[in-house]
Amino acid sequence: MRYMFGTIFFLLSVWQFWMTKRSFTYLKQNGNKNTSPFVMFGQWSSLAMAIIFLFASISCFFVDYSNFI
Repeated sequence: MRYMFGTIFFLLSVWQFWMTKRSFTYLKQNGNKNTSPFVMFGQWSSLAMAIIFLFASISCFFVDYSNFI
């Protein structure tokens, strides 16, 4: 069961990294003076979520939580 959750978190992490890169590339090409200065906070939070999902997937793959229950 933990490997299934690990795989799900890993796929979420990959997808989140991809969306962060895609939106950053779009912003870099099409951003102008009308672009909100707060968009970078969205980029950072998206990157943070991707890293959290990656750590969760690594944790699911390598940590046995059955001893904690």
